[in-house]
Amino acid sequence: MERKLRYAWWVVLVGLVVVAIWKLFLPHGTSAYVQKTDVSREIVVYVTGAVEKPGLVRLEPDARVDDALKQVSLLPEANLESMNPAEKLKDGQKVTVPFKVVVPQAPAVSGTNNAGTASSASKAAAPIPVAIPVSDGKININTAGLAELDKLSGVGPALAERIIKYRTEHGPFARAEDLENVSGIGPKTYEKMASQVTVGP
Repeated sequence: MERKLRYAWWVVLVGLVVVAIWKLFLPHGTSAYVQKTDVSREIVVYVTGAVEKPGLVRLEPDARVDDALKQVSLLPEANLESMNPAEKLKDGQKVTVPFKVVVPQAPAVSGTNNAGTASSASKAAAPIPVAIPVSDGKININTAGLAELDKLSGVGPALAERIIKYRTEHGPFARAEDLENVSGIGPKTYEKMASQVTVGP
């Protein structure tokens, strides 16, 4: 009986040694290993807008918008002033680089003695809508930049960025009331700025 008991203790001892060796040399199942795997995992974001080749960008888990912009070729007309390069990115996020609002200059019409020629030249140089605040003091939400939109009642820097982002992704606003389609602008917020905005020249 004593011999069988001693044999049983040896079996238990060998089992404990095997378990200890497995934990020491093969720590793949431990929480530390799982945590290390999670930390080393990369994230993927989609960059589009004012870039040469829109597409997927692979980054470190703690990457910022600036890191994504460094991996794409920005176009000369990219408007980085309306973006926050310090914003932290998430896996699956879409980064839209907005375009600058360029207002082409109308060619100057030189004076002439021929009234008919001057009149024709004036018609050829059709008037082009000019940017930011208009003559009545209202702000054109289709051309205003971040600083101008920030002046609207109820609008801060974050909401101004959303307005520009919405305009970039969906095109110019057809009417001022379309501001309510922007995330964060409801009927009450729009009512505060209704008298300050316009969509035309």
